[in-house]
Amino acid sequence: MLLDERTIEDMRACAGQASELTHWRSAAVHEGWREPLAAGHGFRHRYDAAVGDGGWVFHQLNDALSMAIVDFRAARPLSRLHRHDDHLVFCAWIEGRSTICAGDERDDDALAHGFCTFYGLSSGDAVRTVYEPDRPLRWVSIFLRRDRVRDVLGVDAAALPALFRDYILHRTPTGLRHVPLGSAASVAAHQAFECAEQGELRRLYLIAKAIEIICAVIRAHASGHADGGPALSRIEVDKVKLARQLIERNLDEPLSVSELAAAVGMTVKKLQAGFQGLFRGSVGQVYKQVRLSKALTLVSKSDMPMIDIAIECGYECPGSFTRAFKLAFGTCPTLVRASAARGACASSDCDGVAGRVN
Repeated sequence: MLLDERTIEDMRACAGQASELTHWRSAAVHEGWREPLAAGHGFRHRYDAAVGDGGWVFHQLNDALSMAIVDFRAARPLSRLHRHDDHLVFCAWIEGRSTICAGDERDDDALAHGFCTFYGLSSGDAVRTVYEPDRPLRWVSIFLRRDRVRDVLGVDAAALPALFRDYILHRTPTGLRHVPLGSAASVAAHQAFECAEQGELRRLYLIAKAIEIICAVIRAHASGHADGGPALSRIEVDKVKLARQLIERNLDEPLSVSELAAAVGMTVKKLQAGFQGLFRGSVGQVYKQVRLSKALTLVSKSDMPMIDIAIECGYECPGSFTRAFKLAFGTCPTLVRASAARGACASSDCDGVAGRVN
């Protein structure tokens, strides 16, 4: 298992080198190659085949805001240390599941599809992530400087929820926090991942998506904190999370709420309360969010026929699928696929989509 420390300073320094180099070997355990983005403002990291398939792209959006877009599949178990002093970090997961722990914590927590994990740590502290082999992993990470929040978001720290305010003003660590990705944040993460714009237009587009995700996560955290969350034990929280996993695994043949509750050993009332508290929606609403999120991924990242996508995501016919998709995302699935195809062929640069790293 490989273990190295990656810092925001290292990534910013590599982004600064991009205009001077055509490509360079990563210093981190010789695990891959890095090359500058043709449009500047960042670099692409390609993993060696022995490490994994794919890689990630780092975008230095401005002097206060950065973004990493990751798409890879580990060839063997990998462990990474990430240290981002004086930064708030937001990791919006589009696909896959991993584990994470922070500082001196002993218990691993989950990085999971459909959630955003965010944190602000004490100076010198790092998070450790572990990636299991042969699992597709796709996520967007946003790095926001603690002392520049007002410049980026346009609000004073005093106006933000206490968790964020205390970190920004007093460096009080937030610990690892997880909130469900609402529909707006989920769409923004997918749009950042699939961005086909180039040059300054891309940079502006990714800044907008980063701010959209940050604001949605802050709002989701504030909403959950306001009512104190569900009165659930740790075991019950795990059961609610298991119920969501069952939803994800059975989209083509969905379980009823009563079947879902029975499968995880809870009452329907307790399960619904748990979903409202943890995921800010009913079981039905979360089911809809999960299947639309999967549908968006399949439409934009595969050549699967629309009728097969509809069935796999739990829709009885293509018509109902198209209506639901358009209502959620503002456009029909065929146009999304056409746009993704144009982006894939627009240029050989492909800076904006880590999923095109070979």
